[in-house]
Amino acid sequence: MVSQKQLFPLPPASASPEILIFGDPHGDFAPAIAAVERFRPLAIVLLGDIQARQPLHIELQPILALTEVWFIHGNHDTDSDTDYDNLWGSELADRNLHGRIVEIAGYKVAGLGGIFRSKIWDPRQPVKEAAFVSADALRRSMRREERWRDGIARRHRSTIFPDDFQQLLRSGPANILVTHEAPAAHPYGWRAIDELAETLGVQLVVHGHHHQNIDYLAEGMQTAAAPFRAFGVDMGSHLAWPWDETGMGSPPQDLLNLAAQVFGVEAQAWLNKPHELLDGQTPAAFAAGGGSEKVRSMLNAIQHGGVA
Repeated sequence: MVSQKQLFPLPPASASPEILIFGDPHGDFAPAIAAVERFRPLAIVLLGDIQARQPLHIELQPILALTEVWFIHGNHDTDSDTDYDNLWGSELADRNLHGRIVEIAGYKVAGLGGIFRSKIWDPRQPVKEAAFVSADALRRSMRREERWRDGIARRHRSTIFPDDFQQLLRSGPANILVTHEAPAAHPYGWRAIDELAETLGVQLVVHGHHHQNIDYLAEGMQTAAAPFRAFGVDMGSHLAWPWDETGMGSPPQDLLNLAAQVFGVEAQAWLNKPHELLDGQTPAAFAAGGGSEKVRSMLNAIQHGGVA
């Protein structure tokens, strides 16, 4: 069963992860800004559904001097003119990884933004059966009054076309693949993502879209023999890379027990909600990163009538 709120290990505050990969922001950049200010990664990647309320470079202004910013787009980034313009009209528009491979913090990172839409192409079917192989083919089929800004409909600017997919398929090798869609191990994932990862020879696939923190190997959804390691990342969460296998993935058990005493069945929800007293980190992540004493003191204050 997929865990909705499984925790990922974070480096201690003194360490500098090379890349932080963030789940769909949906307009809330506080967790990303707080994590960058705390961990100082060389680069960050946003996994789509950015939905910036201002141009993205303005939203992320506090951290632009601290780290490189990269992203892929998601299906909700074409929901409105504002969603579209605040991303593709931003000074960071050229940091979109969709359809290409870029060296980031010493790793070759491939990106595939957007989603599969069967009215354009169902990747379970041969490419020759796609309704349209490219955005240009779709545009040529449209009457002028149907076009958006003299191009394809805004909605389909977050659709994965066969030409985009195949171009990336031929562009390898790469170390990391970031996608909005999930790989086949997810109940709503796609074998095409696995095919892409295997062809590019990546060791890591990280996706957003489904608002779940998933370590596919730990969940038993992948085997150790799988050709790549896969993770899903929830909104407000992030994955630190390189992956830390030292067992820092969870807060101390006594702290988990204390949270259960204080909150009962709501303990996990509190542990996984970003908190302003923890620089926007979740209590669970903050504790796993070496801050368990502060989290424990917060729980004690709540238990004895204080506020935190």
